[in-house]
Amino acid sequence: MASEKLNPYANIRWAENQTPYSDQFEDHYYSINDGLAETDYIFLQHNHIAERLAAYHEPEKSRKSARLGVFCIAETGFGTGLSFLATLLTWQKIGQSKAVPDLHFVSFEKYPMQAEDLSLAHAAFPELEELSEELVNNYPLRLPGWHDLWLFNGRVRLTLWFGDVLKGLPECNFKVDAWYLDGFTPSRNPEMWQPELFKQMARLSQKDTTFATFTVAGEVRRGLEDAGFEVEKDDGFGHKREMCFGRLLHERRYSPKWPWFSRVPALKKDISDLRICVVGAGLAGSAVAYQLANLGAKVTVLDAEPEPEWGCPSDNAAQASGNLAGAVHPLVTADWNLRSQFYLKGFETTLKWLLPWLEAGEIHGSLDGLMQLAVDETQFKRLQDAFRRVGLPEDFAVWCDQDTASTRLGMETAYSGTFFPQGGWIEPQSVIKKCLSHPNIKVNWAHSVTEISCNASQNQDSNDPAWQILTDKSNHIADAVVLCTGALSDELNEQFHLPIRPVKGQVTHFSREDHINLPAIAVTHKGYTCPCRAQVDKQGHEIFGVTGATFEAPDRSYDMSEKAHQENLAQLTQALDTDTSLEVSLVQGKIGFRPTTPDHLPMIGPVVDFKWAQQVYYSQSHTHAVFRYPEQKYQSGLFVSNGHGARGLMSVFLAAEMIAADVSGSVQILPASLMDACHPERFDVRSWRSAKNNS
Repeated sequence: MASEKLNPYANIRWAENQTPYSDQFEDHYYSINDGLAETDYIFLQHNHIAERLAAYHEPEKSRKSARLGVFCIAETGFGTGLSFLATLLTWQKIGQSKAVPDLHFVSFEKYPMQAEDLSLAHAAFPELEELSEELVNNYPLRLPGWHDLWLFNGRVRLTLWFGDVLKGLPECNFKVDAWYLDGFTPSRNPEMWQPELFKQMARLSQKDTTFATFTVAGEVRRGLEDAGFEVEKDDGFGHKREMCFGRLLHERRYSPKWPWFSRVPALKKDISDLRICVVGAGLAGSAVAYQLANLGAKVTVLDAEPEPEWGCPSDNAAQASGNLAGAVHPLVTADWNLRSQFYLKGFETTLKWLLPWLEAGEIHGSLDGLMQLAVDETQFKRLQDAFRRVGLPEDFAVWCDQDTASTRLGMETAYSGTFFPQGGWIEPQSVIKKCLSHPNIKVNWAHSVTEISCNASQNQDSNDPAWQILTDKSNHIADAVVLCTGALSDELNEQFHLPIRPVKGQVTHFSREDHINLPAIAVTHKGYTCPCRAQVDKQGHEIFGVTGATFEAPDRSYDMSEKAHQENLAQLTQALDTDTSLEVSLVQGKIGFRPTTPDHLPMIGPVVDFKWAQQVYYSQSHTHAVFRYPEQKYQSGLFVSNGHGARGLMSVFLAAEMIAADVSGSVQILPASLMDACHPERFDVRSWRSAKNNS
């Protein structure tokens, strides 16, 4: 018997009135008479959604925070998305005549439907046609974990958790205004209706948070009451005799599960009043500068290198962001571990940023597909196991035998592999140029940072200090600083306890005169091979492709070597049937230094007050009950985005959104486990918790 996949899908049939019927739970998703009316009656009316949206008053402009002006609804059981669309319809109608808050709708679904089935279900409700099209066109990949959709110019955020709701709720850390307790009846879905569900609801609720549900089962009512909710009954919808609804009577205080990873407090100023300094103008720095500038902040970017000659292959030896092309694809593992989940979220964020820019011709590259060849037994087994165990959907990954892989590549290969339809290649320099062209950004090139310190005239405990940044040419004052210095800023990395390790990599460029056949699309093997935008380097070679890259730690020399070129060519000829016997000029290439971390995940987020952490955590026993440790203390206004390694194109845009959420105080865009996994202080915490750092 085949093992159960980590990523099960909905098995549905169609009943009368185009109503979907679940084979898993042997029940209809909603009333066969009028599912939209049922949704409106139970969830919207009994949570008073229309009245609460209409009563909204816009926050004062003088102290606008992203946590204000957002109405949050959480739902157990996304199903067809009917409750979301009904809520969106109400939000849209009220917004036509008066101001309404932004909407954050969070929903959990263990058995996600196909987009085509959503469309079929919605077709029964003509009034939802436009909203349904918007949802279906933005529907995420059906893979386990947390997905975000941003609609209506970012005013509506739909967060979908594909997986068990009891695993998803502990990953959340925000306050809910109203609960839609949906899902199938407790007798058919007992795994969901557990006491833990009601405890998590109470944890995420505030005083007077409301709920509504179609069921009046005794275990549900008692569970809600035990968790602190007042429960009332009303007439049910249609043939159902009763339903229940209510509110949380008193908000309870909950200690964070891991206080050393607790959320940094929001800065006290409105983001449009903040002075922000970003150190580093590579992919990481330019992305976070763009995101903050797009939210209204005034951003100064400092970079030690001179301004690049845009559109020309870079001579800058240190910056991996200057490569002519970088491969874009997710990370697939057989057990869909934290790294896979993180890079899926990063991949989705990268597509959200880059696809519109590609379509507008503002950046260079192609996201029309990438082939990952299984060039050894380890890769082959890992990819095969992922298809078998995870259940990779076809719009995410397609398994290709040798012949199919050769056809997609446009040249012969001896290997099978995985085709990622939305993967491809991007020219990093074009992305950097696009980001830094934002009118709210000022870039100071050839400004080497010599010192970063908190302004002594400010009270560091005020949570709103000013930072002083000295360069070899200037002095800057900022409310917040983001460190995006890459691999080689040893002094700054050491000052802020960032264990960044530089790993040298050499890529090989191909020119027309080399007469080498390259694949039609980007391909990864033991390295990667990509086409690139044709451009002439300073030696007069017209470059049209790139392959690489070597891993040469701990070498820090800037010299290209014939040995490294030959290593790149050997990897290419192993993977593809191409003739590289012609001599390739040693000047056709580039050196870069990847900033890496010990666990191969980047460091993203606020920087702690290390002296405080040393005193309160690391010099104390690690064996006390967690609630006895205070929450983490941070150097307010100091953040880092570094350690992106060889996968920067799949992580820097996600990092930018994470840091912007911390700066503005808005709800984070990652589940708690992934936030903790890339927390800048995780290595010291792990050492302490494992008793390796006890004093």
